[in-house]
Amino acid sequence: MKIAVTIARILVGVLFIFSGLVKAIDPLGLSYKMQEFFEVWAAEGYIPRLMNWLNDHSFMFSIFMITLEVVLGVGLLVGWRKKGCFVYCCCWYFSSLF
Repeated sequence: MKIAVTIARILVGVLFIFSGLVKAIDPLGLSYKMQEFFEVWAAEGYIPRLMNWLNDHSFMFSIFMITLEVVLGVGLLVGWRKKGCFVYCCCWYFSSLF
């Protein structure tokens, strides 16, 4: 079981690093996509004040998201806070499915 957990941790860590680096190539494009989501959510009534604020700050939010994704991936690879880092990655993954 320990070997399976280690393999899963390494695979998820590599996946997060790869995904973060792909997004880092064009953070402005990610920002535009996030703006589209925030505009639709604000129009639908899902916490419109927050969505409008995130829409205005989408570029900084995209930089933060990319950085966090790469840092969590590296944390998983090196085994830093194994349980905490994995839980954060799972929360980050499932909350970013939009």
